[in-house]
Amino acid sequence: MSKFKKLIFTIISIMSLAACQYNPISEEQAVEQGVNKEFIKLLDYEIQNRAFALGSMKVAVEYGEGDEPLPFWVAYLALEQLNQQRFAPIAKKYQLELAPRLWTRTRTTVGLWVSAIMPKTALKAIHSATLKYVAQLQKLERLSQPKDKAFFAYVVEQEEVQAAAVGLVLEGEIELATAMLDSFIADNLMVEPTDSGDEVLSGG
Repeated sequence: MSKFKKLIFTIISIMSLAACQYNPISEEQAVEQGVNKEFIKLLDYEIQNRAFALGSMKVAVEYGEGDEPLPFWVAYLALEQLNQQRFAPIAKKYQLELAPRLWTRTRTTVGLWVSAIMPKTALKAIHSATLKYVAQLQKLERLSQPKDKAFFAYVVEQEEVQAAAVGLVLEGEIELATAMLDSFIADNLMVEPTDSGDEVLSGG
């Protein structure tokens, strides 16, 4: 790997793992909510991370027409749309924003710019960062309240699936990666009531 590629790899990894510099949660607010401050910080960053991924996948799908990985990006976008639905109740509970803030929008812009120039290098960096990030989500799960454990187990699982799927894409197994995401989405569709009282499955 050339020095330039190593530099780009490092930049993307840092952008992917850096703590959000615009965290709106103060220690006083955390105390008022009766929750661990570290838990709130980790959760806030993960919510912004999902906003980052959603924005990135929307652009990847919009401009990916004719590209071999397009079905994978479509599946990835569907996963992030499902995540938005899954995260909404938790974000509301802890008074956190689902919408991307300034730092998140900056990360998205820089990430897309680098990905357009060096897509494979960017994907390798994302894969590496995602593997490392799983440990942070496992910590988030440990810090969560007992009644929220099932949700945070899902948060860890979806990140592990992302990492595995991106790894398959890097190996050239795009169809397998797409099928993996599609299967995970199908297994985790949310059930929503209708006006008639029936329940329907909701995904992306």
